[in-house]
Amino acid sequence: MLKIGSIEMKNPVVLAPMAGVCNPAFRLIAKEFGAGLVCAEMVSDKAILHQNEKSLQMLYVDEREKPLSLQIFGGSKSSTNFAAS
Repeated sequence: MLKIGSIEMKNPVVLAPMAGVCNPAFRLIAKEFGAGLVCAEMVSDKAILHQNEKSLQMLYVDEREKPLSLQIFGGSKSSTNFAAS
């Protein structure tokens, strides 16, 4: 069993983040095949702050995917924190 903080995954297999691949449909397939944790694609804090439609679609999470890892990157602590909140 894999445990991160208080989150326990049924299986230690993790779907790695892959640009252009890890959309919700693919993540759900990985879950159906037993992945304990799936990862969404990396999204920039600026794209979130400016409400970039394509980037926001990449952050869509279906309840069946949980637990799920989201990745946000940015140039400053304040903008990254704001985007994550």
